[in-house]
Amino acid sequence: MINITRRQAFGLLGATALAPALPPVLGPVRPAGAASRREPVWETLVPTSSFADYASFHRAWNYLYPWGNTHNGAAKMYGSATDHSQVSLSGGVLTLKATRLARADGQAASDPKAPIWYRSGAVHAKELIVIDDRFPEYEIRGEFRTQTGRGIWPAFWIAGADSVWPPESDILEYVGDSINLFNTFSDHDRNPQTKETVERTPVDLTVPGEGSGDPGAPRDPGAWHSYRVNIVKTSATDVALNYYLDDVFYGSPAHHVGRNWVGVPMNLIINLQMGSWSSFTEDKPWTSPDWPTQPGPSGDTFFRARNVSVSRGRA
Repeated sequence: MINITRRQAFGLLGATALAPALPPVLGPVRPAGAASRREPVWETLVPTSSFADYASFHRAWNYLYPWGNTHNGAAKMYGSATDHSQVSLSGGVLTLKATRLARADGQAASDPKAPIWYRSGAVHAKELIVIDDRFPEYEIRGEFRTQTGRGIWPAFWIAGADSVWPPESDILEYVGDSINLFNTFSDHDRNPQTKETVERTPVDLTVPGEGSGDPGAPRDPGAWHSYRVNIVKTSATDVALNYYLDDVFYGSPAHHVGRNWVGVPMNLIINLQMGSWSSFTEDKPWTSPDWPTQPGPSGDTFFRARNVSVSRGRA
């Protein structure tokens, strides 16, 4: 969730039909040509126990974004070893809380420089993700429950750690509604001035039975669901990304492709952003008359995570 063209891209792709869900699978969907390689030896970088207590959390996670306390939305992030007002732990669950302010508190540092109307929380893993010859496969997963609706923008995602964008992978992203966006952002030469390549698979949890196996039951983002991505090196430069929601594989129609991702360090981030594109559907939300007030929930909003883990396969 790092580039300001996110909502523009979504608008262009909004007419595309939702990708059909495939039957549940027990492991990663191997891209063509990958089946013959030797299976990696797996090791854990972030254990599922990292939210068990604050000592475990501080070993694996840092507070805020890797670059600071604001990004491209209407929330300023807070959190530290002594301030748990917006980032807290209880019973193995990480809770990020966004709180509406009585008045705007400046503006975000990144375009489109939204006015800050919320205090909220973000954390990022201390371990970087680097897909290369030594570690050609990663799996990132977690269980989440979140409020959704206008002005709410939670995400579980990875992005380049050296300020070069893309790459980006959104494993969980709800932008003002109940449609989770599996996004993969790439470009062809890692030049931030070039136009990015976007692959997007939306999963509408309000559609009865989509991917759930129960044709009569829609899913609620406010209940616990599992989200994960399996990333596999497929060439000297590229990777395949396989996305799952509740252990059902989603693609477009197959795996996504991360172009020029090999060897690029990436941060894993969990954040509860607010406002900005989660409040507006037009390509240029800053032109809306509602932009100065960033409409959204008037009280507290919550995004919760548990059993988050990162593992990698050594070749």
